[in-house]
Amino acid sequence: MKTKTARSRFLKGAASAAALSAGLLIAAPSAHATSSSGTWNIPGGNKMSVNAWHCGAFVNACDWKASTKMTGSNPKKAQWIKNVADLQAHGISVSIKISKNPEASLTMVSKSLGRVTWKNTKTWISDTSGQMRPSKLTTYVSTKSCGSAQLTSKIKFSTKCVYAGAA
Repeated sequence: MKTKTARSRFLKGAASAAALSAGLLIAAPSAHATSSSGTWNIPGGNKMSVNAWHCGAFVNACDWKASTKMTGSNPKKAQWIKNVADLQAHGISVSIKISKNPEASLTMVSKSLGRVTWKNTKTWISDTSGQMRPSKLTTYVSTKSCGSAQLTSKIKFSTKCVYAGAA
């Protein structure tokens, strides 16, 4: 009888745990991202894309990515291609800490706005990524991504920007 009672308690406990887990999954907010992209035709037949992305919901940290990409084969590689990402915390008396990939540079424009810059040479892409750690009073974060490039001595892609975040 002890075996049957122990097994019965185990099954009841397992059923309760499963029900609790299912309830948490249903009640948990969905993690969605906030993003923006733009694509422009450039002389020679190539296209340039500028992209911005960051997490849609966060507690302590929020991953982010920004890029400028060239597609096409005329030329296959740019002389240089650049991405500048402005990462900002919004709210009352907010601040932000930012991590980024090692080759990019970070300039803190203010305590709530950081600018990450990466100029890549002889390639088709300049992409950066990292993590934002906004202060507790932050209501939302935003990512503004701006791209530019010098494809050949005669073909230049002037700065174009996209914005991901609340308006």
